[in-house]
Parts: sequence; structure tokens; C-alpha cells
Amino acid sequence: MGLSDIYSLLPWVQTVQQHEPIEPLTFIDNKYDTHVTIKTLIDKYIPEFQHGSTSLIPPFLCSGHMQTIFSSMFTFENKHQVYYKRWILNYPDGGEGALDICVPKLSFKKSSYVPINQTKQLLERYTYFTPDEQFESTDSKPMLIVLHGLTGGSNESYVRSLVDTICNNYGFEACVLNSRGCCQSSITTPSLYCGLWTDDIRHCVKELRSRFPNRKFFLLGVSLGASMVANYLGQEGDNSDISLGVVLGNPWDLAESSYHLERNIIGKYAYSPALAKNLVKLTSSHLDVLKKNPEMAKLYTDHLNSVKTVEQFDNYFTSRMFGFNTSFEYYRHGTSSNRLYNVRTPLLILNALDDPIVGSESLPYREVQCNPFIMMITTTRGGHIGWFDVNLERWYVKPVCELLHKFYTDICMQNLIPDIQSVSLPKKNSFKVDRIVI
Repeated sequence: MGLSDIYSLLPWVQTVQQHEPIEPLTFIDNKYDTHVTIKTLIDKYIPEFQHGSTSLIPPFLCSGHMQTIFSSMFTFENKHQVYYKRWILNYPDGGEGALDICVPKLSFKKSSYVPINQTKQLLERYTYFTPDEQFESTDSKPMLIVLHGLTGGSNESYVRSLVDTICNNYGFEACVLNSRGCCQSSITTPSLYCGLWTDDIRHCVKELRSRFPNRKFFLLGVSLGASMVANYLGQEGDNSDISLGVVLGNPWDLAESSYHLERNIIGKYAYSPALAKNLVKLTSSHLDVLKKNPEMAKLYTDHLNSVKTVEQFDNYFTSRMFGFNTSFEYYRHGTSSNRLYNVRTPLLILNALDDPIVGSESLPYREVQCNPFIMMITTTRGGHIGWFDVNLERWYVKPVCELLHKFYTDICMQNLIPDIQSVSLPKKNSFKVDRIVI
């Protein structure tokens, strides 16, 4: 064991490990003899993600629990103050979604306009597009689409840090698709969301494409949003309209993550009850609409106030809402690692090995090995969407944004094409339940 190996074992040191496919996908231009992979981009431009790289973290945040708790306790309102204009999406099933588009502070002007079905008061740095406003921007600029975690939204600090950095430092535009009912949005149908429900993402991407026929789209998901992104890209397969996907802190096996939460004291008596409380609060704020589903109305009356864990909530409500019998039937079908074999979009995975919420036992090492489109990075520290460095900044933000930027400039803008003929693609699989129809 060398000095660097000993150094990496210190609890205040975070170490990175890359996990590549056996045959990584190469982007080529035969005319100029150009060959680029995600790994070569990282090794050239992004030292934070290089194999074996280390970084210091504050000693008081040297465990996954402390990183996770610190992230949840503070909103960091004074950092990354993003201004949003909200565009209401009209989903095919009659539902409405809130797409928050980042706008420059200088062009932000609070409007008194409120869409007819949206009854909840927006947060301070938010306003709606008015009926006479057009959702427009330079079509040539790349756009990052972000999906948040379990009950979060575009206001979360882990979202704002990414949106602020990618827009102001890298020339991207960015928007956040809030899950139904999240971030002060109102629902119009008796349905919320789950990790397997991806039709709202599909509709959002198509809506954006209709408005911006030429721009490149990048898709990033965090926690449950990461599960949605991975499921979506697997379902889209060759039809994906996303240039590069990124998933952070994904619960790769929903059943295993549920077991992981319940098998340790902090998870069972702190994390799970706290997450369940947020789910109950979100659901309670929309009960007037949710109870319009007669099959669900009695379940809300009988069980909502007694829910103490995420699994109980999913067993009584999420599973039934989306056509499953139990929480674990939903977990097994909704697990996103099931669909990694079908992914045909370049995808970067980032997980912390000490994540106390989703665990690390079920990370998709084998799936990454056999799919040339995927690369996974693991870190020894970071917790669940923490990854705070010694300056109490989120360590992953700069390297993720740098990768998105370099993929755009060095691959998309150079018109490099994936060399599919030189790799062996995994056989696509199918499932009894793949896409849900409400």
C-alpha cells in the first residue's frame, strides 16, 4: 500500500473511482481522424472525476450521515439565487406540470398573472409567463433539463447550484421540470408521480423540441429524479432526443434501497420518517383533487395520517395510484437498473459509496460493463446528494457542468458521431410493466 492509498483512507479525504464499459463508445470524425470518449473528456478537462483523484472534505462532514444531514438542514438561500419563470405544461391526460425556466435577474419582472388552475402562491424569485409572452430564447444554445428529488423542486439548493453554474459560467440555458404537485404547483388530476412514471418527461422534451428545433438537450436527474431519468432513457432507447444524461445519487434498486433505509437505526428512525413526513405533507396539500379518485379516497382517509415510513406510503398510495398491488411490486418493476441495457444515450452515473439513503450494494457495475454508452463514477464520501468540499460548496457541481460543456463543444459542435459499429451493444430486454398508462 502506497502513500496515496493510505491518504485515501483518511475519513476527511474523498476518493474517486471510474467504472467503464468493457468497450467504451467512441465519437468519431473519420475525415479528421478524431476519436473522443467520455473518459478522454474527463481525463483531459475534469481532474475531479479522474480515476484515483482525491479531495479534502471538512472533518465534521467526514461521514455519509453528516453530509446528508448537513445538506437537509440548510437551504443555502444566500447562495445561487436563481430567478425562474414558470411555464405550465398541459399533459395529455388533463394534468398540468410546472416547468421552471432560469432567467437572468436583470430581465426578471414579477407578474400578477396566475394561470386559472394554479392556486398556490409562488416563492419569492418566481413568476409565471403571461398569456401574451412567448417562451423564447436563442435556439442554438444548449439546454439542461433538471429533475429533482423525492419531494423537492427547482428551489432546492442542489438544483439551484447546478442551474446557476451552468447558465452563468458555461453559456447554457436551464429549466427544471417539477414533478406534479411539487414546488408550489397545483395538480388538476388525482395523480402525483413515481420513479417509473416518465410520460411527463417525454411530453416536456417534445414540447421543448417543438419550440427549439435545433438546440441540444441535456438531461440530469437527482435521487428519485435520477431514477426517472434512467428509466426514461432506457425506455426511449434509440429514439432518445437527449445528447447526454447525468444521474446523481440514484437508488438503483428501489427494493434494496427500502431495505437499506430500514436496516440501520438512523435510517429507520430518522431518514425514513422524515421523508415520509414530506410525502404526507405534499399529499395533504392536494387532497381535494387526489380524493376525486374514488378508489384512492378511502385509502387517504384510512391511512394517510398513520404513515411513518416511505415504504408504508408507497404501499398504500404510490403503488395503488400507478396500478400496482404493493410497494414492492412497484419497487421491482420501477427499478431503473432494469433498463440500463436499453440505454442508447451517453450517460454519466455518480454515486457515493457512503450514501445512507439509497445505499451502494446494488450499484450497476455489471450493467455499466456491458453497455458502451454508460460510465459510472463512485466516491468514497459524499452521502446522499451532499458532496460538500472544504469550502462547503457542492463538489460535484463544477465537474458535472464542465463535462456537459465539453461534451457540447467537443462532440456536439464538432458533429462527431457515435461509432456504433465498433462496439457490442447489450441485448435489449423487456418487462411485464415498462411504461405506465394512468
